[in-house]
Amino acid sequence: MRSQKHEKKQNRNKWFIRGFLSVLVLLIFILGSGVGYYGSKILEVLNNVSEGTPEELQDTTEQDILLKNREPFSVLLLGLDEDAGTRRSDTIIVATINPTEESVKMLSIPRDTMIDLPGTNRSEKINALYAFYGISGTIDYIEEYLDIPISYYATLNFEGLVDLVDAVGGVTIDSQLSFTVQDSTEKADAIEIDEGVQTLDGEHALGYARMRKQDPRGDWGRQERQREVIQALSEELLSLNSFTNFSPIMDAISPNFQTNLSGMQIWTIANNYTEAANDVESLELRGEADYVYFPAYDLDLYVWLPYDESVEELQDTFKQHLELDTSTTTNESGVGLDDQLEDIPEDNPDDRSFENPLEDDSDLNEDSN
Repeated sequence: MRSQKHEKKQNRNKWFIRGFLSVLVLLIFILGSGVGYYGSKILEVLNNVSEGTPEELQDTTEQDILLKNREPFSVLLLGLDEDAGTRRSDTIIVATINPTEESVKMLSIPRDTMIDLPGTNRSEKINALYAFYGISGTIDYIEEYLDIPISYYATLNFEGLVDLVDAVGGVTIDSQLSFTVQDSTEKADAIEIDEGVQTLDGEHALGYARMRKQDPRGDWGRQERQREVIQALSEELLSLNSFTNFSPIMDAISPNFQTNLSGMQIWTIANNYTEAANDVESLELRGEADYVYFPAYDLDLYVWLPYDESVEELQDTFKQHLELDTSTTTNESGVGLDDQLEDIPEDNPDDRSFENPLEDDSDLNEDSN
């Protein structure tokens, strides 16, 4: 029997997926049914969110073939958070979609998962990958880690919640405790949250979702509040009010959402893969928690240490769902993005790229909660 904690983790992951998919559903619906201004605005937004895609990730010819033939594909979803100018991928989700089986398999990789940085003798938490290597290096690492090709990616900027929540007119939450927290400009105690039901604007919603140290449940409490905000936001996005606030919503999405999916690819997925969303299975990276000494920070850090057999099981599960030969490695498959990490910085303490990407001490040591 699955534990209550595992069930809550599944629900949390699904609500993040729902929040991400809500944005896509809104774009798809209007693109498919709207004409004139609305359709043009959607295409403009899709072009804008693709502009930041690195050059090496822009060619999706092979992925187009997959979609045209209604073959399975994969997507990497990153929830980005920024602190002291450093951007980290605090939510890392890999999903595979199989239209024949009409199912989705989804893995949320714990952000504290301990890894070795490629090309160095340095260990880090996996949420530091984006800070060091950007989206291209993160994709390449995940491809090699799970031994599968990544067809598409999408990133959602958590700070973009401010504009997006304001665009939908606020979100209603039910806080289990009262607290004060800094705002998006890092001004201390600028956000006050009362206990009970209330409607929050963007700044208050972000503060509510980010607070961690004052919650007796620590990071678990923060994740639950993030889920609550994303749930409330997704419901607003899918309501009729979305059309009334269409322009502000599009303006909020554009700078905070990035993907290498084109408008036509999104349209193809909407037409050929929607039934798969009815069967979503959350997978688990099994392992154990520990504290490990990191010389770079001169600290014992809380980490998640995956079991090798769990990683191997996930590799086989994803390969089977993508209808790949389980004995074939990503290097041999010839499908997806470049699986070789390039231009990896050397382990040089004088290199600014190796400054501490985890400035928030709550990310360094779980006891600080």
